[in-house]
Amino acid sequence: MRMRPSADQRAPGIYQTYDPVGIPSMQIANTRIAGFAGITQKGPMNEPTRLGNWDEFLEIFGYSQDSYTADSVYGFFKNGGTDCWVVRVAHNPVRGELATIDQASSAEHVQVDDWNKPTLKICALNEGNWGNAIWVRCVHAPAAEALLISDLDIGAGEAQVNTTRGFDVGSTVRIYDRENSDYIVITEVGDKRIKWSTATPINRRHRAAAPTHLEVLTFEIHVAMKDRREVFKGLQMHSSSRNYAPRLVSQRSRLVRLEDLQSKSPVPHNMPRVLPMTRLSGGRDGVDAITPEDFIGLDNGPGDRSGLLALAATEEVALLAVPDAMRFHDREPGPAGELKAQRVQDQVISICELQKDRFAILDIPQSKDIEWVRRWRRRTDSSYCAYYWPWLRVTAMDEKLRILPPSGYLAGCYARRDLEGVHHAPANLEIEGVQDISLRVTEDHIGILNADSVNTFRIQRGVRPWGARTASSDPEWRYVPIRRLFIMLRRSLESGFAWITFEANNAATWEYIRKEVTQFLTGLHTMGMLAGGNLEEAFFVKCDAETNPAEQIDSGILVCEIGVAPVHPAEFIMISLTQTMSAPGA
Repeated sequence: MRMRPSADQRAPGIYQTYDPVGIPSMQIANTRIAGFAGITQKGPMNEPTRLGNWDEFLEIFGYSQDSYTADSVYGFFKNGGTDCWVVRVAHNPVRGELATIDQASSAEHVQVDDWNKPTLKICALNEGNWGNAIWVRCVHAPAAEALLISDLDIGAGEAQVNTTRGFDVGSTVRIYDRENSDYIVITEVGDKRIKWSTATPINRRHRAAAPTHLEVLTFEIHVAMKDRREVFKGLQMHSSSRNYAPRLVSQRSRLVRLEDLQSKSPVPHNMPRVLPMTRLSGGRDGVDAITPEDFIGLDNGPGDRSGLLALAATEEVALLAVPDAMRFHDREPGPAGELKAQRVQDQVISICELQKDRFAILDIPQSKDIEWVRRWRRRTDSSYCAYYWPWLRVTAMDEKLRILPPSGYLAGCYARRDLEGVHHAPANLEIEGVQDISLRVTEDHIGILNADSVNTFRIQRGVRPWGARTASSDPEWRYVPIRRLFIMLRRSLESGFAWITFEANNAATWEYIRKEVTQFLTGLHTMGMLAGGNLEEAFFVKCDAETNPAEQIDSGILVCEIGVAPVHPAEFIMISLTQTMSAPGA
């Protein structure tokens, strides 16, 4: 049999190949991810944290009834939310200023060494009064041992040992016989040999026949809080050690962190002194003096953002809720509290309007005055937000009834409804975990409030949102699903065409864009997201030489004009009743 030769005549081996990169097709953007900024029991301060379920929130941020954030996030997940970002806020010191008793701080304990000098600061993982319930203790615990197998002279920098198991770089080691002891820090480990810096010299002669022992000195830190226990063994104080205490504890502990205070005590006296169970102290929540500016935060670029402005830089967030803005009005009922709550809400709206890729769900403070509620709503004119009132009477996480602002629970309802499509109004679906509303509203008042774009609730087989209006005075942007449909389109188009940035701005690229956008919008029309009996009535896509003249191409700008006809929700279903009357005398 004759073998047909392979077309590739290269010798067997590994060769690099280049495959063309496939351009991804456009996908419907995820508009279900919510962002919360508020007060929590614990957790990283001013650092957006992504959560996938309620248990993660509980583990990282804890549970507190002193704010609305925890129960609101619980309501979000209970009502269909799957992912959210949370930013913890508190009253923090202004940069360059010393902290005061009004500001958030971590509980801590300064641990001294054997010479009574500060060597370690043991701090709660993050700020808050919660850290004052943490107990710690330090224990000395010798670890690995070995025998010297050749004599050591004064000033020696290495030793031959029978085993190096358990001896690592950075370990503090005691070299001793029946009469003498020396202490060194290992810099190198070889085959039955260890080395150390001559900066910590051997001061005595050690004979192998004495016998002379080598012992790794370590310490342990035990941490306890309620039903949680953490133990960290084999710790060292030299930064070259893989068991360097501050680094190892920061990687593994969910309760504390350590700060090396750089004690000047010589080895081994720089190790922390044995400490009985001691409670951390000085932790403060920084909540009593919190201000709207603490909620708003700052944005000085990557790595230096806080509050709402940190959420603004988190691209995934498509819904914003700040139920704790209502805390300002709770504390100061009247104009002062109103202005503070409105300051926070104004910033939320501003973020949504500037970025045009997210939507705000806003609360109105508790009140029995319908006119006051209407005035609160009328101060805003924006299609990027919706107001909900009254508050909800819910079964909280601890099984107790609480009255909460509705925004967190509504964020979950938005996410649940988006499973059917963002064009569906987040209304007339039962809110899970809600027993009642804080104030029963008459049908007449529901109509008046709806006309003013205050979305209310109706008790009908559970509590249901009974409105889907934005806070806009523009009839074209009156409804929540219309604005959110365009938010989804913006996100989808930006994501789907990010690859175009460095492509040629020519007819071939225009044609490809028209094809992809048309295909995407056709899919939306099929799903019922766009109005019109045919595609021509539902949308148009224009990307050609007319939208991209030569001077625009020279400026590096590509323009594609897209028009869509959104589906409007049916707020009122009209019924025409015709009665056939009997003729007189029939």
